[in-house]
Amino acid sequence: MKRTTLFLGAILSLLAAGCNQTAPVTSAPTATPETAATPAAQADAATATATAPPAAAATTAAPATAPQLKDAETLKLAFAFKPAPNPDDPAHPRTSAHLLLQGRKSQDIDLGKFAGKPDVVDAAKAKAANFPAGMLMGFRSYQAATGTSQDLAVLNEDGRHLRIVQRKVEETAPEAGTFETSREIPLPGNTMVVVAPAKR
Repeated sequence: MKRTTLFLGAILSLLAAGCNQTAPVTSAPTATPETAATPAAQADAATATATAPPAAAATTAAPATAPQLKDAETLKLAFAFKPAPNPDDPAHPRTSAHLLLQGRKSQDIDLGKFAGKPDVVDAAKAKAANFPAGMLMGFRSYQAATGTSQDLAVLNEDGRHLRIVQRKVEETAPEAGTFETSREIPLPGNTMVVVAPAKR
């Protein structure tokens, strides 16, 4: 009887031990490092894609534009000539020429000193003397002692700048000199330029 009890106890112990054994490592599905990292990598990639600015946004951004006046402005242009002393030759005073811009923001631009009193050229004179086509206004200063003329013209080619060009003409030269830009004056957008009578 005692042996039978011991034998049954041994069998029950073996059964209990068998039930408590863990499953073999190969019986449970495992995730490789690559597959385990995939969800996190996908989440990071999605976050980076959502926060990164689209490449097309940089290429389609509108370029900065120059300031534009809210209301159209008319800007009047005029020449003004004033006698200027000539210490080198008091008998032949020079003339100080100015370009006057009359508008919301008026300007007085000193164009320099010229011999004698400059002669403002009209369309016919400008064409005969080969002034730039489409100029707004211009003048010629002639010095009889040297036979030299100085020509000046004001242009408004792009609607955003006044361009002042000048040249020197020698009587003995086979051809007149070439007009060269001496300065440019920026204009705000929405500005209409008109020529006013010269102030003498």
